[in-house]
This record gives sequence, structure tokens and C-alpha cells, in this order.
Amino acid sequence: MPGTDSLVWPGRPARPSDPRWQTFLWSMVLYAALGLGALGALPLWALAVAVPLVYVRLALALHEMMHRCHPGGLNAFFRLAAVLETPWALGYREHRVLHLRHHRFNAGPGDPERDLIAAPARRAFWLALTVPERSTLAWVREKGLRAALGPGHLLRAALFVCVACLAPAAFAVYWVVLRLSIGISGFCFHHVLHARAGRLGTFALPGGAMTLRWGAWLFGQQPMLILYRHRAHHLWPQLPLDALPDLPDDLELPPGRLERSSGDAPLPAAPQPLRSL
Repeated sequence: MPGTDSLVWPGRPARPSDPRWQTFLWSMVLYAALGLGALGALPLWALAVAVPLVYVRLALALHEMMHRCHPGGLNAFFRLAAVLETPWALGYREHRVLHLRHHRFNAGPGDPERDLIAAPARRAFWLALTVPERSTLAWVREKGLRAALGPGHLLRAALFVCVACLAPAAFAVYWVVLRLSIGISGFCFHHVLHARAGRLGTFALPGGAMTLRWGAWLFGQQPMLILYRHRAHHLWPQLPLDALPDLPDDLELPPGRLERSSGDAPLPAAPQPLRSL
């Protein structure tokens, strides 16, 4: 099975393509948009437009980090992972554990998002909208309440309350649009790509290259590539997005742990070694 935790980056990011730089950059843009909206320097309609465009890029950078950066090698800013999506949010370490578990079990039993994946579309969308709260509750059920009362959790809660109180109108627009962005992206990544006609697994992006082209025009190429190459990402999660190959549309990955063969159809071999960054 491909590894999901094979590279730890010590020290500072080495180049702009490093997802730590990307995470920092898009976090600052998101905070700046919220701050300008709170000060009245950015119209609230412009804030509503900016949030999803920035969020998809920030989420992609964080996602790349989760596969390549152990929390022990990150500073407090990255471990905090504060986007103010809910008052009692998880941090980088907890999100990473849950995400790698999704890769380990791949829509099978044990996948933290299996309920979202297997649910009918309307219920799946509701589950996607409530991922932040469901993730925190799942963490508390597994680790106990004390695991959700650490300094990072308290700081994220305090930031959420302070910003909501200091700029209620701007924060309301920011929060509603952010939660819709989280819901839509979660629905696409988990339900659309992992459920198909009652079957679970990992499937090609509906619409293929045409969806990629139109989506890239709206959101940029990189956020769409992770949807288009999602099966390759599940096969080789340690590879950077740009190193992943395009797979045939008819290749389907079964639910559960991915072995080197699936029934009569062997899974592809890795396309190239991991690039050093």
C-alpha cells in the first residue's frame, strides 16, 4: 500500500511551490479579506466573492501539507490552522489524523467520512456542511473531552468569538460563505468522487476533461486538478499534485485498503519517485 506519511520537512520552506508557503500566503489573503470587510474597505459582496476563491486554494495547500508535513516539524501558526469555520475547531494535527485515516480506509469501514460518502445526495450535502462540527465530535468520542480542551482549541474558540463580536456583519458574510465553500468542496471530494450509482470506491471526475477546463476557468487549474487526479492521489498520496498522472476514466478503485492489485485488474505502478522540494 502506498505510504501516506513518508516525508517530514524540517526548517523553513525552501521555495514558493512549497505548500507551507502557499498555506501561509492564502491564509494571509483570507485574513486580509475579512479584515478589510470588517473595516468597511472591502464591500461585503466582494468579501463574499473572495472567500470561496481563496478558500479552495488554502484548502489545497493544507491538503498537500497533510501528506508531506508531520506536525512536529511545523510552527504554531501552521498547527493552529485557524480559518474560523466553527467555534470549537480541530487543529492541523487532528485534521491530518482524520484525513490520513480516510486514505487508509478509502470509503470502506473505518473511513471517517464513510457516512457522507454512502449517504443519498441530499443527506450527503448536509453532512458535508457540518463536517467541522462532526469532526470535532468524532475526535472527542475517540480521544475524550480533554483532547478538545487544549490551548489550540481554546485559542481558536477565542478568535472566533472575538472576530464575531468585533465585526458581526462582515463575519456573518464571511462565515456563511466559508461554510458553503466547505460544504460544496466536501460534497465534491467525498460524495461525488467516492460514490457512484450505489457503489463505493474512488471514481473519475464526472465530465472528465470538460469539467476540468470549465472548473479551471472559474477556480484555477490546481484546485481542479486534485479533483481530476483524485484516484491517482489515492494511489500515490505522497506525490505532489503536479507529479500525479492522468488515469483512464474507466479505472475504479475499490473501497477499503488499496493493495497492489484489485481483483483481476492490477493497480498501476507509481509513475515516478517522490520529488524532493
